[in-house]
Amino acid sequence: MKMDSTADRGAFVEAERILAQDVPFGSYEYISTRVFGRYVELLSMIAKSAPGARALFERMVTANGELRRLVLGDPLVRRTIEDGVGLYLLGRDAIDEQSLNEILTAADEHARHRHTQLLAETAGCVSISSAPHHGYVWTGAIEDNIAARRFVMQCLGRLPMLRIEQPTDEALGTITEAAKVVDRLLPELGRSALSHTSTVVVATSVEGSQYKSLTVPGLPGVIFLSPTVLASPVSAAEAMFHESMHVKLMDIDYAEHLFAAGFRPLSSPMVSPPWHSGDRKQRWPLDRLLTAMHVYTGLAVFFGRIDLERRRGGVTDRSEYPADPAMKYQEAIERARYLSNTAQDHFNTFSAAGNSFIKWIAETQEPLDAPLLQHLQSTATSE
Repeated sequence: MKMDSTADRGAFVEAERILAQDVPFGSYEYISTRVFGRYVELLSMIAKSAPGARALFERMVTANGELRRLVLGDPLVRRTIEDGVGLYLLGRDAIDEQSLNEILTAADEHARHRHTQLLAETAGCVSISSAPHHGYVWTGAIEDNIAARRFVMQCLGRLPMLRIEQPTDEALGTITEAAKVVDRLLPELGRSALSHTSTVVVATSVEGSQYKSLTVPGLPGVIFLSPTVLASPVSAAEAMFHESMHVKLMDIDYAEHLFAAGFRPLSSPMVSPPWHSGDRKQRWPLDRLLTAMHVYTGLAVFFGRIDLERRRGGVTDRSEYPADPAMKYQEAIERARYLSNTAQDHFNTFSAAGNSFIKWIAETQEPLDAPLLQHLQSTATSE
């Protein structure tokens, strides 16, 4: 498969530009402005009941975009605001009032006096790099405070099969290099995707379960990496980009509401991707289909760029790169197309915005031509 012509490179550049810049589904600036605005609305709903929410609401109403990102981009603050809505408006035992007020009051104080992210400082997180879109790595260095303890509780409550680890200096260095790899390969889309990731958590499996990387609903902006993917900067880069596209889709859905009213994964129509035929992942609800469609489209650009770089001699250490990026590209685009075509068969499950999103993804895929694979094999990713 010839992928190093000017036309091919131009197709990747254009697909990357669309996925990174288009409004309403590509641009980080647009998506985050919408998301943070929704959290301000949620704060207003609980401001009368919680002094901490009231103070933070008053601060955020007049805050500029950078300050809103610092405060409302914090995954613990977002989780706490949602739990406050559950507590006061829905009658759910999501959080106790003291914890809610302590966390939101601390977020307000950090915004006023320190201009730092609450979770990053109170949990001793480490910046991935000096680039503002690279976020933090959880270190576990400080856990004797309500913010750090609650974050760990939220993570393990959703993912009891994991054990959060304190990353080694080598792991921290690999994550930093991985972020640079993403930025180099995808200067626009990498920045856009990684901007949605606030916190990287290194975690190992317990009880014999296996994973490479993952995200989980209810923890926006958080990705989990296993030590396995930290074997090299390139494998870590693939995992970071993959999971960052997942959390970006979470934000897109939060901003635009992609599903029809009343959608629930448990009652969703189910789809069986052919590359999972016969295994335990065979049946997918449509929310999983949508996020995999988004990820595979991004991965097609990611692997296509690696192949172009490898063919043109831009790889300094070829041993770190996949041996078959052309095949991984081909597989990713084929799966992305299968999923976007399948999503269009379930028009009524999605909102108007959701159907626009599916059409947008399908149009973005069109220039990324590849011969059809006769058999879709499960090799490239864990989706």
